[in-house]
Amino acid sequence: MDILKKPLVQRSLLLAAVYAAMAVTVANFGTSGNAYAILESSALVGIVAAGLAVNMMAGELDLSVGSVAACAGLVAVMMSGHGVAVAVACAVVPAVIYGIAQGYAIARLQISSLVFTLGTFIGMRGLAYVISDERTLTLALSDLGISMALRERMLLIFSPSSLVMVAVLLLAGVLLRYTRAGREIFAIGGARRESRAAGVPQTRPLVVSFAVSAGLAALAGALASLKGGSATPGGYETVLLAAVTAALIGGVSLYGGRGSMIGVLIGVLTLQVLLSGLQLTGAPGWAANLATGLILLAFLGVDLVNGESPVAEALRRRSIRSRARA
Repeated sequence: MDILKKPLVQRSLLLAAVYAAMAVTVANFGTSGNAYAILESSALVGIVAAGLAVNMMAGELDLSVGSVAACAGLVAVMMSGHGVAVAVACAVVPAVIYGIAQGYAIARLQISSLVFTLGTFIGMRGLAYVISDERTLTLALSDLGISMALRERMLLIFSPSSLVMVAVLLLAGVLLRYTRAGREIFAIGGARRESRAAGVPQTRPLVVSFAVSAGLAALAGALASLKGGSATPGGYETVLLAAVTAALIGGVSLYGGRGSMIGVLIGVLTLQVLLSGLQLTGAPGWAANLATGLILLAFLGVDLVNGESPVAEALRRRSIRSRARA
């Protein structure tokens, strides 16, 4: 029964419990059509959450992802006449460069990422209004086939967008587990001072984490805007909160150094299963917010029982530092 004590197993069981409760109480919830809809709604949040999770594992938080997604969506719609690949590339490449510059600046200036990215969040949102000339951009009639193609069911209950989400989570997991940059991200996130003393580079993992965060936010914004057929400079304002919530539900620590992409996927699916069920019942908007808060508290409660809550982590680190000084 020791397997039941593993956090990922517990989170999987909670996801299964939420799904089972919705399938029993909500009509048509367990259909393949609704499963497709859940995965479709998960794509935007899942891709952004994957990037934010990498950032959070490094002990940082990029507040500008919503603004980056909005700018990328506008660029993708503007470039849609050249095809999906070109449109997405034109949106993602500048975002990666922006993320590299942002990570380098934070590392060299040794400034809080919350303060720095709050400024870039505002600046990038302003840039979105400049790019769009303060108006909503839509696909040309000749390019509407792009929107239809991105919505098409390709493989059972998967669409191109949801398949991209799965691929992104898989590649991000490989980056973290099997590459030197991934090990450095965990090292500086788990113990910044100790990793510096051990000679772990501090700039490179921050640059990589912010580049991944910005690049995936741009990818999500570009795909969502092309799929929806339009982009607005004020779009994706709530994606940051949803992505952070999904990452926390999935076991990613705000203190850094802990988390996995499997956990992020569980978090995203749990959140979207809950929201889908409430939507099918016709529940008001406040009910979704209340239920999201309760499910987040339930998962944090699991961490508290397992001694993996942020409070427990802070106490452990304080104890380690006290012993080191002694």
